[in-house]
Amino acid sequence: MERFYRILCIVCAVLAVVCIPFRQLWFGLMFFTALAVCTGAMWVLYRVRDVRTNPSNTLNLGVVTISLAPDARIYRWSTAAKWLVRIGNVVFVLWLVSVAVVEGFILSGAHTDAQAVQADCVFVLGGGIRGDQPTETLRNRLAVALDVMEQNPDAQIIVCGGQGDDETCTEASVMYNWMVSHGGDASRITMESKSRNTIQNIENAQEICAKNGWSTENAAALSSSFHLFRTRHIMEQCGLQPLAIAAPSGNPAMHVLFCIREYFSICKLIFQGYW
Repeated sequence: MERFYRILCIVCAVLAVVCIPFRQLWFGLMFFTALAVCTGAMWVLYRVRDVRTNPSNTLNLGVVTISLAPDARIYRWSTAAKWLVRIGNVVFVLWLVSVAVVEGFILSGAHTDAQAVQADCVFVLGGGIRGDQPTETLRNRLAVALDVMEQNPDAQIIVCGGQGDDETCTEASVMYNWMVSHGGDASRITMESKSRNTIQNIENAQEICAKNGWSTENAAALSSSFHLFRTRHIMEQCGLQPLAIAAPSGNPAMHVLFCIREYFSICKLIFQGYW
C-alpha cells in the first residue's frame, strides 16, 4: 500500500500541474492537489510507522533521508502512525466505494427520456460562459435545444443562468443571443437571469411558467448527460416530473472531471439535507 500511495501521490501532483494553465480545469487543479496531499500524507505515515522496525533508525522519504535517535518519542510517533495508517486506509476505501456508487448513479441517469422531447416547456440549464460566448459544454446544450425546438414546434424554451462575480453579462443573455443567432425563434425563448445554481435554475423557471400561464405538468430540463441524475432529483423535489434531455459533454477529459465534480455536488446536497 505504501508504494500505491506514493505512485498515486506523484500521478495526482503531475495532473494538478497539467491543470494549472487552463482556467476551465480549475476544479481538476483543486481535486488532484487535494488528492496528492492526502495520498502523500499516507505515504509519509507508512514511512513513520516503519521506523521502529528499521534497524538503522532512519526515515526515508525518497528524496530525503532523516536519521533519528532511538528514543521513546520516535516509538510513540511510530505507534501513532500505525493507527493513523489503519484509519486512513479505512477512510480511503469507504471514499472509493462512495465514489463508485454515486458515479454509477450519475452514469445511469445520462440519457434522454422519450417523453421529454415533446415537453410543453424546456428548461435549458446554464453551463458556463467566457465573456459573451458560451463554453463548449454550454454550446452543446444550446445546439440540442435548437434541435428540440425544431422537433417540437410548440415547446417554450427557458434559458437559465444568472451573472457570476467575474462575468460581465448574464448567462441567460448569452444563451439567448447564441440561440437566436443560430436560427432559434426569439418569440419562443425566455430568459431566466437570476439563478446561481441548478436548484435556482429550476425554481425560477417554474415561476416564469406560472407567470406566463404555461403548464409544468410536462416540463423537461435540458443539460449535459453527467448532470441529469442530480437534475432529475431536484425536479422531483420541486414537484415536477423528472424528465430530462441529455446533451453531449464534449471533450472526454472534461467529461471525466465533470463527473468527479458532480460527485461532490451530490454529496453537498446530501449534507444540506436536500437529498
